[in-house]
Amino acid sequence: MSFASSGADLFAGTWWGGVFLSTNNGANWTSVSTGLPSNTNVGSLAVDGTNLFAGVSPGMGGTVGGVFVSSDSGASWTKESLASGVVRSLAFSGANFIAGTGDGVFLSTNDGMTWTVSDTGLTNTNVMCLANSDTNLFAGTYGGGVFLSSDNGTSWTTKSTGLTETRVMSLISYGESLFAGMVVNVWRRPLSEMITSVRDVTVQMPSEMRLDQNYPNPFNPSTTIRYALPMRTHVTLTVFNTLGQQVVTLVNESQDAGYHDVRFDGSGLASGVYFYRLQVGTYAETKKLLILR
Repeated sequence: MSFASSGADLFAGTWWGGVFLSTNNGANWTSVSTGLPSNTNVGSLAVDGTNLFAGVSPGMGGTVGGVFVSSDSGASWTKESLASGVVRSLAFSGANFIAGTGDGVFLSTNDGMTWTVSDTGLTNTNVMCLANSDTNLFAGTYGGGVFLSSDNGTSWTTKSTGLTETRVMSLISYGESLFAGMVVNVWRRPLSEMITSVRDVTVQMPSEMRLDQNYPNPFNPSTTIRYALPMRTHVTLTVFNTLGQQVVTLVNESQDAGYHDVRFDGSGLASGVYFYRLQVGTYAETKKLLILR
C-alpha cells in the first residue's frame, strides 16, 4: 500500500483495488479509480502541484501498468507515455520526475509527458524502491543492492558495501541513516558514508504554508522574501504595484517542501509601496514592501 497527501486530501494506493480518497483524516474512504486498469496494483503515489501520479504494475489478469496522472483529485485518470509497464516507485528530485520500474529508472522533465531511460551506472535495473535524502536520490534493486544518484537521477553509483543481502524491498532516509528493508532483515548505513553532504537533522520541516515579511524593509535596491512549504507543490510568487499591475514574477515552478528564500532586486523600479503575493493552489497571501531610494 502507498500513500500521498495534497492539502486536506489523503490518498491510498492498494493492490488490486486502485486508489482511494479520504477527506476526513482517514475516517472514510471512497474509490477514485476511474480510468485506471481493473485489478490494478498501485505501488506508489506522488503529488506535484495539482497533479496526482500513480505508479501501476499489472495486476491479476495481466492488466496494463505504467504511470497514470489525475488533475482532479483522482476523479479521473489518464495514462502517461512510459516504456515500462511495471512501475514500483515514484519520486521527485530537483526538477526531475523519476520512475523506478522493473526495467530500470526512467526520467521525465515535463511531469511525465515524455520519459528517457536513466540507467547510467545502474548495474541492476530491477528497481523496487526510491528514497530522497535532500538533493540525493537512492534506488533499491532486487538482487543488486543500493545505488545513489547525486544528479537528480541522471547517473548512479553503487552503495552496497557491507550488504550481504541484495534484495532491497524498501528504503527510507531517516535522521542520519539510510534504512533498507530486505526480504528478511532491515539494514542501516550512515548517510555520511555515502554522500558528502548530510542535512542538519535539527532543522524541522514546516507544517503549514507561510509567507514571511521581506527583509530588509524598507530596502534599496534588493531584499529577501522567505516562505514555507509543507509539501512539494507548484508555487507562484509575484510583485505588484499599488494599481494592481504585475511588476515581476519571481517564482513560477514546482518546489520541494521546506523554507525558500528569493532575492528581489528593485533597481529598475521607482521608490514607493509594492505588494508581493504567494499563490500555492487555493492558498494565497500578500504582504507589503517599500522601496526607499
